[in-house]
Amino acid sequence: MFFKRTDNLTGNLTSYDFLKFAALIFMICDHVGAFFIPEEAWLRAVGRLSFPIFFFLAGFSSDTKIKTDIILGAILLIIGGAILGGYSFPLNALVSYILIKVFIRVSAEKTFSGWEPLLYMVAALLFLIWPTNQLFEYGSFAFLLGLMGYAVRNADTIQIQTWMKILFFIVSILSISIGQILFHRFDLSKGIFCLTGFSIMGIILYNFRYIEYPKLTKILTMPISHIIQFGGRYTLEIYVFHLLAIKAYLLYAHFGHYNWFSPTYFPNFPVPN
Repeated sequence: MFFKRTDNLTGNLTSYDFLKFAALIFMICDHVGAFFIPEEAWLRAVGRLSFPIFFFLAGFSSDTKIKTDIILGAILLIIGGAILGGYSFPLNALVSYILIKVFIRVSAEKTFSGWEPLLYMVAALLFLIWPTNQLFEYGSFAFLLGLMGYAVRNADTIQIQTWMKILFFIVSILSISIGQILFHRFDLSKGIFCLTGFSIMGIILYNFRYIEYPKLTKILTMPISHIIQFGGRYTLEIYVFHLLAIKAYLLYAHFGHYNWFSPTYFPNFPVPN
C-alpha cells in the first residue's frame, strides 16, 4: 500500500525518477499558486507542465492494471474533499489516471491500427474536451496524453508511419497548450511561456526511454540522489497527502475556500484575471 515498494526498483537513478521528480516540482508550483496565491498566475503557468508527464506515463506503462493504492488515493481525495468542504467535480487527477488506464486497455491498439481511426479518435477527444473536463480533471486531454505515451512505448508495433506519429504529437501538444491558455486566461507572455514549455515537454516525451544512470547516481551521492528517487518513486503518496494537508490547513486558517462538510459541485476558489 502507501509507502511500500514491491516493484523491485533499481538502486540507480533512472529516467523515470528525473521525469517524475520534475513533474513533482511543477505540481507543487501549481498548487501553491492555485490554493495560496491565485493572483500570481506565473505559478499556474509553470505548474501546467506537470500533468502531461503523469498522464503520458500512464499510457507509456506496459502494465495496464489499475493498482489498489491509486484507487485508494482517488477515494481518499474524494472523501477528503467532501469532509473538508472541497468541490465534487471535476473528479481528481487520480480518477483521470485510472480512466486513462481503462481507455488505453480498451481502445489504444485499435486507435493506432491506421491513420483513419487515429484521426477520428483525436477529433472525438478534442470535441469532447469541454463536457469531459467538467467530470474529471483535464478531461479528454488526459486520454490524448495517454495515447502519446502508448505510441512511444509501442513505436515498433503501432501501424502508423513516423511522420503521422509526429503530427499526432504536434496536434495534441498544440491543442492541450491552447486549451490550458484559454482555461486559465493567461496573458500573452504567460501564453507564450506555456506554449513553449509544452512544446519542449512534447519533444522530451516523444524521445523518452527507460534509462538507468549508475555513474550519475554515484556522482550525485546522498542525499541528492535519494531526494530525486523519493520524489520520483513516491509521487502518488506525496500527491494525495499534500493535497489533503493543504485543504485541511486552508480550512483551519479560514482561508475562505472550505467549510466542514459543505462540498460544492464545482471549484469556487478564485481564477486569476
